[in-house]
Amino acid sequence: MNGTKIVFDTCAIINLIDRKYDLNSLEIDIDEAQLFTSIIVRIELLSKQNITDDEEQDVLEFLEGLIVTPLNNEIELMAIKLRRNTSLKLPDCIVAATSIVLNALLLTDDKHLLGLSWPGFNAKALP
Repeated sequence: MNGTKIVFDTCAIINLIDRKYDLNSLEIDIDEAQLFTSIIVRIELLSKQNITDDEEQDVLEFLEGLIVTPLNNEIELMAIKLRRNTSLKLPDCIVAATSIVLNALLLTDDKHLLGLSWPGFNAKALP
C-alpha cells in the first residue's frame, strides 16, 4: 500500500460502524490507502460504559482493518505542543498529533478538529 495515509478518529469510526457513512463515498482510493488510528481511539471505543458484546465485536472487527498507532516520543511531544497552544482536549491532541506525525489525513466529524489550523495538520469531514 503506497497510497494516502488516513487516520480515523473516534467519531468517524463510530459513524462508519453505524453505517452513517460509506468509505467508498470519499474521494480517496481506499483500496490503496494506509489506514490508521491512535491507541487513544481504541481505548475510547472499547472503554464505552455498558458496551454490548455485539458493539464490542463490531469495534474489534473494524479495528482489525487499521494499524493502531501506539504513543511514541514524537507523537507525545506533538500532543504536548497542541495541548499547550490550543483548546483541544488531550485525547483530541493525541489523535491530531498522530495524524501530523504520520503525515496523514485525519477523518473526523469533530468540529474542533476540523477547525484546527496547525502546520502539517490536514483533516476532512466524512461526506
